[in-house]
Amino acid sequence: MTAYDPQARRARPSPSDESPVDGLLESLPASDDVAHENGMATGPEELRPFEAPQVEMTDERADLLHRLGVLGAVVALVMALLLWRRRRTG
Repeated sequence: MTAYDPQARRARPSPSDESPVDGLLESLPASDDVAHENGMATGPEELRPFEAPQVEMTDERADLLHRLGVLGAVVALVMALLLWRRRRTG
């Protein structure tokens, strides 16, 4: 281990000009062609098989639930403080 130098520069191969994936992508038909061949409509709102619903809808619901929870916690805290103040002064 005496010859090991962690900061030594090592020669790395240069990246190739053409990606190996490019040939695979060129051989596949476009997604619209596949949808028309299968008889599926390609509307922007319609889901294709194995496609999840829009993330924005889930995020909006979670955000609404979070906001309602925070509102409820604030109202409960204010009510507790009002009751505590009323007992202390009364």
